[in-house]
Order: sequence, then structure tokens, then C-alpha cells
Amino acid sequence: MGWMRGRAGALAVAVVVLALTACDGAAPAPDAGRGAGDDQRYGAAPVRDAGVTYQPDVVFVAGGGGAVRSVSPDALTWRIDPGAGGADKVRRGRVMFLTGRVVGRVLDARRDGADLAVTLGPVDLTEVIRDGTFDGQSAIDAPVEHAAGTPFWSEVDGEPGAGPTVAPTNRRAPGVTRTAALHLTTGQAPEQAPERAVVRVAARRAEAAGGFRVTPFCCSGGVGARFTYDAGGVRVAGTATLLLGRPSAGFHLEIRGGRVTVARLEIGGMIGLRLDIAAATETGHNINKRLPVPLDFSVPIGQILGVPFSATVNQTVGVQTAFSAKDGNIKASGEWSLAGAIGFGYADGSFTPKMPGPFTVRNSILDSMTGVSVGVNGIIVDHQASFRVGLGAFGFTAGLYATVTTTAGLTVGSAAGAPLAFCRGAQLGIWLDYGVGYKIPAYLVKAINAFLDLFNATPIEQSAGIGKVDTIFNKYEVEPNVKLCR
Repeated sequence: MGWMRGRAGALAVAVVVLALTACDGAAPAPDAGRGAGDDQRYGAAPVRDAGVTYQPDVVFVAGGGGAVRSVSPDALTWRIDPGAGGADKVRRGRVMFLTGRVVGRVLDARRDGADLAVTLGPVDLTEVIRDGTFDGQSAIDAPVEHAAGTPFWSEVDGEPGAGPTVAPTNRRAPGVTRTAALHLTTGQAPEQAPERAVVRVAARRAEAAGGFRVTPFCCSGGVGARFTYDAGGVRVAGTATLLLGRPSAGFHLEIRGGRVTVARLEIGGMIGLRLDIAAATETGHNINKRLPVPLDFSVPIGQILGVPFSATVNQTVGVQTAFSAKDGNIKASGEWSLAGAIGFGYADGSFTPKMPGPFTVRNSILDSMTGVSVGVNGIIVDHQASFRVGLGAFGFTAGLYATVTTTAGLTVGSAAGAPLAFCRGAQLGIWLDYGVGYKIPAYLVKAINAFLDLFNATPIEQSAGIGKVDTIFNKYEVEPNVKLCR
């Protein structure tokens, strides 16, 4: 599950000295010269505790964040000090555990100049921990921002069918004949946020790729993203926000024999959703873009039995347009209440979801929708906000997770049909994806594995662990509710 933002600053504190013993018996060197700034930037180091049994292929590397020299813009390769204790035992197939953020399955490890370049893939929590019981609670209103840079996977063209269908394909888009029905079938969805709901972090960062710019924010007031696109005669601007008030994360996790036996995750402070979107084209061109935002908002929960857990938020934004005329345009905004908490409980092999509610309309997106054009116009905006408690970084975090996916599909009928009826349609879907392990979008895994194949590195898996998906809300509405528009 994952949480993202806030640039690490240098804090003067006492040097932390950790004595770690690797699973294979090696004794890592102390963390000479390491400070809190390294912990903020790269995460805190683990400390061996009698209450936790690790898997036999876990290799502890000493030095914590002070042993990290850099992370690549693709967020996959960590360059570390080859002289750090335990670094000589890092090899492909093993699990490297350096800090709470620098942990994963080793896909490739090689000397590169004065560095040891280690490419890490996601790893399930039970591939790190064999036995242990963990409890934690943390506010998540003032996270630290971790930016990966501009990775090669920072913009991916959308793939039809990659997520929930926005509008059933047997429905006609408003104002369109059945033979010319507009099928909007892509991913997930968004929300919106005003300036006042923006974050309590030092600075905002915009990630740009191919004309698509996204500025994510978190966490006091909401988790969301402002996004724009301006290329090829297509312009899009909007904001999607999962509204929060005093957000917090609480969890309980029991692992026995490398299996999750009991788990609980609760993300508190849900208030609602907000969406604001405007799009236009002068050429009739369309886009289908998705941006996994390479930025984490992370709040250290602290070492629980020596394991440095963090609460992390990360996001994905997608936009797909469906303009049928050169002068296409569409604009709409809406707000919905969705109060309470999200999460789940797991015991005896069964999940019990925790859903917010009730879901009610504050401002109707249908009432606000406009878009005068000679053709039919449509847009899908999808937004994923993943809340995760566990280990790892940049969307590859493994642990307990709850992901809220919101998808809004909007259509406006042709002005040519306005004398009979000006048709508007909207489908809003909200899903809760939860469990213990990790999940990565299929299109992202495909892009990353194509890159890893270039240097014969081990490919990553799309998911691991246990989980489930439930529908919070899914409804299609059309106005006016007449035969021409349905």
C-alpha cells in the first residue's frame, strides 16, 4: 500500500551506531559518520531483535542510510558502499536489507567504479520475515518527500482494459446513435483539491513526461494530484483529491512460519472525494496516458522489534480523452462525502473490509458539466492513492496496503442534438484494494521488465501475498433521463 513527499534536510543529531549480524553469520561494520539526515533520505537501519526471525536468504548490510551513495532515476538501482559490512554477501537472488526503504530481492549486483550497484525488485514481507508480531500507530499528516527523479517508466501509454470499465459497452454515450456509441474503457479514477487542502510539506514537485505534468500532494487535507497535459493540440487540466482530516494509520501483523496469520490495517480520517477536470482539442486528437508518480510521501513509524516500518503514500494518475470533433471540449467538477476509515482485518484465512460511508453527493458533477461541440466528447480520469505500511520505496513497498481507486468517465453529447436534448453522462466508480504483500500495475511491470532484460537482470513479479478488491461505489447517471440520452 502504499504514501508519497517532502525533501529530506540535514539534521544535526548524535551518531547512531548499529551492530547487525547477517543471517549467514557475518557481523556488519558500525555506522560510522551516519546521521538523521541519512535516515530521512534513505530510511532507518534494521536492528536484530530476539522477537523476530528472518528468512535465511536475507543479507543485512551495515551502515544504514550512510552506506547509500545514490539511487538511480528509475528507482531500481541503489549505489552503496562496497566496504559496508555484509555488502560482500549481496548477490542475485538474495534479499538485501540495508534500511526500511532500501530492501528488496537482488535482481542484479555488480561493481561500478567505487560503488556496488544493486538493482532491487519488490519482495513480499514474508520473504523477509519468517516469524514476528508487530503493532503500530502513526499520524500521517506531515510526511517526508522522497523523489526518485525522472524514471524511464514515469509516463506509460494507457492500455485498454487495464482497469475497471468506466461505462458498460452496451450503453450509448449521451447524444450518440447506437452504431456510433462512444466506449470509454480504461483504468481507474480521480478527485480534486483546492489550494487550501494542499499539504504540509516543504515544497511541491512537478513530474513531467511527454507533456503530462503531475504535482502530487499529501497528507493533511487530502491525498491527490494536480495534473496538466498540453501537446499535439490537446489540453487537459484538473485535480483529483481523496479528502482527509487528521489522517492516521494503525496496524497489527502476525507472521508465523513465513505466512501471514493475522493482519489489520486502518487508515483513519476519510472525508470525501473531489474532482475538477477541463479538456479541449483543436485537432480532434486524443490521448491515453498514465503516470505512476515517482514520488513517495513517507512517515517513519519507528522500529518495531527492530524492523523500521514506515507509512507510505504513493499515487498513479491517468487521463484518456475521446473527442469526436476538432473543436472538442468538456469541463466538470464534483464533490462527494465519504467519511470514516478504510482498511481491513484478516484472520483464519478470511478478509473483513473496513469501508467508509455513507457515500453522498455534495456537488453534482452532472450539473456542472459543459462542453459545446459539433461532436460527442468524453474523458476518463483515474486516480489511485495507495496507503502502505511496510518496507520498500517508490511503489515497490511490501506490507499491509489499502488502495483507493477512483474512476470518473464523463461524456457530453453533440450540440447538433441540443434542440432535442443536451445529453450528459457520468460514471463514478470507487474501489478498495487491500491485503498484505505488494501489487504493481501490469503496464508498469511490463515496462520495467523490458528494461531489466537489457542487462539480463531477473524480472520482477507483478504481485505477491494475499489480497482482495471490493467496490465502494459504482454508478452510471445520465441527464436528461430520456431515450435519446440513455
